Amino acid sequence: MKKRKIYLIDRLLTLYSRFSGRTKLQALQALTPGTVVIYSTTALGDFLMNTPAIWSLKNRFPTSKFILVSSKKNKDLVSRYNWFDKIYIWDNKVANFLPLFFKLRRQKPDLSVILHAHFPYDIMSSVLTGSKAIVRDHYGSESPVLNKYLDHYSGYFDDHTIKRKLKLIEALGAETEQTRMHLPEVTSSSAATASHRRIGFQLGASKDIRRWPLASFSQLATALLERWPDAEIIVTGTAAEQPLVKQFIESLPLHCRKRVTPMAGKTNLSGLITLIRTLNVLVTGDTGPLHIAVAAQTPTVSLFSTANPRYTGPCQDSDRHIVIHRPDKTATQHPMASIKAEEVEQAVAKLVG
Repeated sequence: MKKRKIYLIDRLLTLYSRFSGRTKLQALQALTPGTVVIYSTTALGDFLMNTPAIWSLKNRFPTSKFILVSSKKNKDLVSRYNWFDKIYIWDNKVANFLPLFFKLRRQKPDLSVILHAHFPYDIMSSVLTGSKAIVRDHYGSESPVLNKYLDHYSGYFDDHTIKRKLKLIEALGAETEQTRMHLPEVTSSSAATASHRRIGFQLGASKDIRRWPLASFSQLATALLERWPDAEIIVTGTAAEQPLVKQFIESLPLHCRKRVTPMAGKTNLSGLITLIRTLNVLVTGDTGPLHIAVAAQTPTVSLFSTANPRYTGPCQDSDRHIVIHRPDKTATQHPMASIKAEEVEQAVAKLVG
């Protein structure tokens, strides 16, 4: 079915290019766009890893109008950045493309930068809305059929995702050295105001294979609360993860339960930033709150098995973060079960003191 979609979109874009007279630009570094459209329509962590590239583009084109195409789930966060003149929300579905099409056509984009969106509709959108130049970050497994409509795209790059996106925009003359992620200005509390240790747990993840087993979190919580009698465990997460949080609390000894504060689903994204900034450390898998914590300069112990931290782990402030990577190739247990609670406890103790 996807091959047929790509074929149909290819035919549509071929006709459009023929009748509109659209041609590829030869000198991207000489481009001076009046309007730049950024596509970042996927998960929270993806957007945060796009922020170094967006920041660099803002500095490269300081007088340009910037438009962000993003997702509904990230709306609360992205709307708080002062980087964008307009923000359009799109669910990446062709059935809901027309409203976006008319809005972008009216803006007359000169440059579209696709940092992370859904293929092939992102390319279709960029071409049909009249963008004069299109650059796209590829992820290595997509059909090359539509590459002919792109003025530049990423090739093989064996390094961190943030660095790959910066390498992409190098073709536009943008600076590529600054890998620090950026958060919007939100009201926050200082972690220094807490009179006790506040240790964050992120139980959930986008995929079950990226989630540390609940029993391991329970062992870790019990050990940490015995080590530090005044410590508090703050559990972050979404509303959908509340049953997981309830199960976690019920798995703890009775005397430990009152020292756990469940915050899953109780904040929006901006509130989550504020919450994470108050933590002494966050224990998490490869998921959105990890990237918030890294951007917020909150120490983390991040747990990886099927994912590779070389590509999506912390990429700044290495002294604040401990990464535990245990690829499990035996397939005899849950992949993350190879990470033991004892080594995570030691990592937390090293960061918190």
